[in-house]
This record gives sequence, C-alpha cells and structure tokens, in this order.
Amino acid sequence: MWVLLMIIFSQPYHVATVDILGTYPEKAVCVKAQKRAMDIGTIAKTSFGCIKIVGVKRLKNVSRETRR
Repeated sequence: MWVLLMIIFSQPYHVATVDILGTYPEKAVCVKAQKRAMDIGTIAKTSFGCIKIVGVKRLKNVSRETRR
C-alpha cells in the first residue's frame, strides 16, 4: 500500500502538519495523484510524497481512493 502525504512546514526545519491525502495499491497511481495535487498549487512551504507502507493491506477509518 502507498500513502500520499502532504507536509506543511511552519519554519524551515519545523513540521506544522502532516496530512494523508489518500491510500493507493500501486506506486504509479500514488505518483499520479501526487502530481495532480502539486498542479493544484499550494503555499510555498508544502511538500508532497508517496510513502510505501509494508504489512498493511488497508487502514481502518481511511477511505479507499477511487481510481480515475
């Protein structure tokens, strides 16, 4: 499983918020969603990334992202 994260920094070395934007079964799908999120345009102190989570098939209370 791959998780798309959005990290918002409040200072150069301080993380203010980490949000999960979606969960994906494959890296390619996560990267596509990451590029789409980056194209929307956000504040300058924001970073996006796909992280592989090993050993978890699906997280509780997290909805599955629909494929588009």
